[in-house]
Amino acid sequence: MTIIIMHSPPKAHFRVAIPIRNFNAGSEAFRDLAGRCAVTYINTTGRRLDGEELAAAIADADGIIAGTEPYPASVLDRAPALKIISRVGVGIDSIDAACTGSRGIAVRTTPGPVTRAVAEHTLALILSALRNIPQYQHRLRTGNSEPVGGAMLSGKTVGIIGFGRIGRTVAGMLSALGCRILFFDPFLAGSANGGPWEPAASLDDLLGRADIVSIHASAAEGGTPIMTGERFSRCKKGMILVNTARGSHIDEASLIAAIEDGTVAHACLDVFSHEPYQGPLLAFSQVIATPHVATFTRESRMLMEREAVDNIIRFLEETT
Repeated sequence: MTIIIMHSPPKAHFRVAIPIRNFNAGSEAFRDLAGRCAVTYINTTGRRLDGEELAAAIADADGIIAGTEPYPASVLDRAPALKIISRVGVGIDSIDAACTGSRGIAVRTTPGPVTRAVAEHTLALILSALRNIPQYQHRLRTGNSEPVGGAMLSGKTVGIIGFGRIGRTVAGMLSALGCRILFFDPFLAGSANGGPWEPAASLDDLLGRADIVSIHASAAEGGTPIMTGERFSRCKKGMILVNTARGSHIDEASLIAAIEDGTVAHACLDVFSHEPYQGPLLAFSQVIATPHVATFTRESRMLMEREAVDNIIRFLEETT
């Protein structure tokens, strides 16, 4: 892969690579970045770079604007000058924390713009499951217009695992639509007053009472799943499971077993342990799957790119 200096203002000594796909090079944010830094690479392939391409793209970079592509130590070690990774999004599971920590590489994220986008995507998945929208689309395309039924959202008990910005936003939306909200967050101080929701006594308590379980927790240390076979055994029969947080939160084999025995009526998944996902869950009609796009709206993407650029600019101003 040929690396070309894309933009280099006079006296720009700080080099930035943009390996994330589909970054808007016509935006004001990009112009601000290019006015301060030498942009050495921008990914115009329309796809996620593989490891060797990524290593070549960032080889001479001081800063990176990153997406979900993996940054193991083997890739980061090919960038000896690297000082900051600015992630478009909030998840940093794909970045080797031990490597960045030992080298003093700053890692920044863009949490602000993603909240509403992820919450809306969560709501869309829940409604799609309750009203069997994917099944109706498939049936119509095959000439079948017979109804298969559905369920109302109003009156459902929704259990939210992880009650940070996104979890609370989801709670507010669902509460306004007539849902009863339970939440569980072991890291939350106090009772999360300020809304019509109830803290569950434990995770098992939440799982045993919720018609719908929506996961919004941060990544667990070591990638330990939240939803295991034992946890699925605590769930109400016919529940809906939603995960727009981290793929590692669900043990895939246990989820498949729970779908097959009817514990899980629908699994709505935007994240997977290995992406892009091509695994066995796609064979189940009970699974509604999207390819890690909950944050990917025109509005949120523009704001995330702006924040990612601002992270780089602030770092540059603070360290020079």
